[in-house]
Amino acid sequence: FVIQSCTLSEHGHYWVIRANSEDFVVRGILERCYVGVNAYLVNTASGEIETVGSGQSVEQDLEDKYDAIVAGAKHYVLGPNFDKTDKAAVIRLRQKLECSLQRAMHLVSPESGCWLIGKRRTLSNAQAMLQHEGIATSIQLQESPGSAVPIDDSVWHWNALKSALNRMESK
Repeated sequence: FVIQSCTLSEHGHYWVIRANSEDFVVRGILERCYVGVNAYLVNTASGEIETVGSGQSVEQDLEDKYDAIVAGAKHYVLGPNFDKTDKAAVIRLRQKLECSLQRAMHLVSPESGCWLIGKRRTLSNAQAMLQHEGIATSIQLQESPGSAVPIDDSVWHWNALKSALNRMESK
């Protein structure tokens, strides 16, 4: 292996090291490129080394780490940013989730709690999809997520998000 680059992360907590075969880095022989690793993160305080896979973004991985530090023991949760008195919003929710009006009213009631739990970045993507559908939501840090459905990066399109929300409503 030969180091291609070594940079300090934006907050200075990790060295981001990219490396590959000598033939690829020095000689540019594409057939000798190793795949599977995007970068190695070296913690500047502990020296601990973590691997970021080739299908992952170093920036997203670092963002997730910093968000976890901010959260501490709390959880990032996404829930409605309206209540059952907002009739237009409740009807829009019912239409988009294709559920009964009674179920939509339950989803926005205080007893229902939050809808989704996950990494802040993942919930931000879900929030953007919901906003695109006209559904106002908020992301908060809470000690107990209640019956919120966990989501991850596999929920990146509307049908997957709608399915996750429908799993939540069946609890």
